[in-house]
Amino acid sequence: MNVKYFSPVLWIKLGAAALFAGYLYILIKIILFKFGDVNVSLLGRLMLKTAEQPANIVYRWQSANLTPLVSIRENVAGLPHMHDTFNLFGNIALFIPLGLFLGLFVGCRLSAVLFYALSISLALETAQLISAMGSFDVDDLILNTLGGAIGYGLFAGSGIARGRQTQAG
Repeated sequence: MNVKYFSPVLWIKLGAAALFAGYLYILIKIILFKFGDVNVSLLGRLMLKTAEQPANIVYRWQSANLTPLVSIRENVAGLPHMHDTFNLFGNIALFIPLGLFLGLFVGCRLSAVLFYALSISLALETAQLISAMGSFDVDDLILNTLGGAIGYGLFAGSGIARGRQTQAG
């Protein structure tokens, strides 16, 4: 197919898909690889080690934070220290684009955005648990989901969202 026959709408959709893929890459890079290089061979070695020693997952699960608001309270008490500030607000900020993307390009409702934000966050927290590239923290699920909701709120409050409602009505 010749490129000159692509419609402007298709170009916008392709651009949105590329932006979303880039966002997911950055999200994985930050959460799993802690801003380091995305090293797939390292991830493979860690997963192999976990498969060979599954008791390590049990140990990491036992040291995980499974009590809601524990880490959040600690981070709030530790403000304005850089680690606490970054952990608290960074977890929210990382998922704001997800809420924006889902509202803007997929047309999801708030309930779907909350579901997707929670699901993606849970997948990443579980990957940290299995790969030993971080620790599982239920408060990260709360903060990440809140970030998705804020992103959706920004979308819903925008002129774009109001324009879509006017066109649909």
